[in-house]
Amino acid sequence: MAELSARLPSLSDAAAVVALRGIAASIGDGHTFVAAPPRPKFPVEFCWFGDQLAVVRATAAHRTLIGTQLVAIGEQPVADVQGRLQQLIPQGENAGYVLAQSVELMREPEVLSALGIPPRFRLIDTAGTEVAVTLGPGDEPLLTAEHAPLSMQRMDEQFWFSHVAERDAIYVQFRSYGGLEANAIRLFDTLKQQPARRLIVDLRRNGGGNFLAGRQWLLLPIELLGLVAGQLFVLVGRRTFSASMVNAIDFHRETEAILVGEPIGARPFGYQENGWFTLPGSGLRVSAATRLYRFGPEDADSFHPDQQIDTSYADFVAGRDPVLEWALGA
Repeated sequence: MAELSARLPSLSDAAAVVALRGIAASIGDGHTFVAAPPRPKFPVEFCWFGDQLAVVRATAAHRTLIGTQLVAIGEQPVADVQGRLQQLIPQGENAGYVLAQSVELMREPEVLSALGIPPRFRLIDTAGTEVAVTLGPGDEPLLTAEHAPLSMQRMDEQFWFSHVAERDAIYVQFRSYGGLEANAIRLFDTLKQQPARRLIVDLRRNGGGNFLAGRQWLLLPIELLGLVAGQLFVLVGRRTFSASMVNAIDFHRETEAILVGEPIGARPFGYQENGWFTLPGSGLRVSAATRLYRFGPEDADSFHPDQQIDTSYADFVAGRDPVLEWALGA
């Protein structure tokens, strides 16, 4: 890749980086990529609900955009933008992974610039009124809708849990493996003092880490709780990736857990483990997958939940989380 970097002098820095990211993406697995330089992003976050693309979070200055549907960027319909982004997304994972990655790329000013797409976003609100806004990058925190469901609260926290009293349930939001040991100890201390009838572990926004830590600090202690069928639920989706995919499969195989949500955004048979190096000319950091894991059949496109539930755009606008609602009411 260093040689390829040297062959791109006619491109702008941003375009060269995007070109290199496309080369890495052509390898096909989600653990092989050129890391994007840490630069400010557009002040909105998107999510696909079927074929509808909506703003799900935004900065305080753009909070009125939450809930609107994105229909075009520049003069290009979002379906066309989505198609052009495929060259930057590893195609060896699955459709859920592609959806999750595409909305991240749409937030990067350099990506749109390299594709020749001006950052003018055309949106439609819930009343059918069209809104057009030109966005610039920023570092302000993203906020959720005021009526956001429990699962979209405390978005800046890696791991937290809450007692849902009316269902006698403990809901665990597990977004990151950072500090897992201490966080898990807090969780199980709480469960000792306040046992609950059901336990719900949400992995839907967990992009991975150390699955061995997940087994040691979360899976094994939960096994020791002796929960039976109907007491343990694991929520999964397109952003459940890498180590969190492995731990979701662990829960399915080793406990009485019921997996609920979307198909997981990774193939269970595939390459993982990031092997990092630095390109000497550009200083860009590159990850190359280093190990083949076999957590499922070679031809499996994903690990599918026991109860598949897709959240719709109407659910989001209404502040509903049908996946969590099902787990609380099953």
